[in-house]
Amino acid sequence: MKKPRIGIFKYSCCAGCEFQLIYFQKHVFEVFGAVDLIYCRMASSGGVEGGPFDIALIEGAITDMDQIEQLKRVRESSRYLIPIGSCAVNGGIPAIKSMQNELDMEKSVYADVSVINSVRPHAVDEYVKVDAYLKGCPIGDRDLFELVTSILLGKKRADLLKYCVCVECKLKGNTCVLVANDEPCMGPVVNAGCGALCPSNDRPCYACWGPMDDANTHALAQQFEKMGLSRDEIVRKFTLFASIRTEFRKVAKEYE
Repeated sequence: MKKPRIGIFKYSCCAGCEFQLIYFQKHVFEVFGAVDLIYCRMASSGGVEGGPFDIALIEGAITDMDQIEQLKRVRESSRYLIPIGSCAVNGGIPAIKSMQNELDMEKSVYADVSVINSVRPHAVDEYVKVDAYLKGCPIGDRDLFELVTSILLGKKRADLLKYCVCVECKLKGNTCVLVANDEPCMGPVVNAGCGALCPSNDRPCYACWGPMDDANTHALAQQFEKMGLSRDEIVRKFTLFASIRTEFRKVAKEYE
């Protein structure tokens, strides 16, 4: 049988999801042994950008006009296009600048902004149709393996987890860092999937997986206020990883 053709494209991000994909996920040999990786800039030879691809994995937020144009070309030549990681799905760290005027941000970095081609940061699905999402910072091993094998085998994939990080804490028997430790934890409004990594180590959740559906963000912001956080600290909590998402952006605007 002909192996499925995969392309991996990186935009504005730290490349952590590609490292997870290539080096750290435990199923890497069985997954990549079953596909042809025909484009990946992190690989020494890069590969063929034009496709066609059976699966295109997109890492990073979109912050540049050239990225937009390439992304659209990749969409046209791909059967499945999947944003991977918080930057591609929720804007991630690059989206912090979305709270400021774009030109002001450019001038704070570059002496000559006439050669800059940047745009306000967006997630991949703002520009093209996507076929699935892989959340995480970096992407979760469970969801990565489930998605790729489901596509390869032509079976229905398991749904992404629909509950918040607090549920994962309960399943692990963790002491609640928000209630017991009085720490400003974002767990009640953040999509599960990380295994409650930070709370399991007595650290508050930083919201790197982005908002869960129907998150009660206003209630959590009010709780932070009662705990003594300043308005600026609350804004920072809700804009660190997913400031372009409506669920978090509304709270950030309210407390600016």
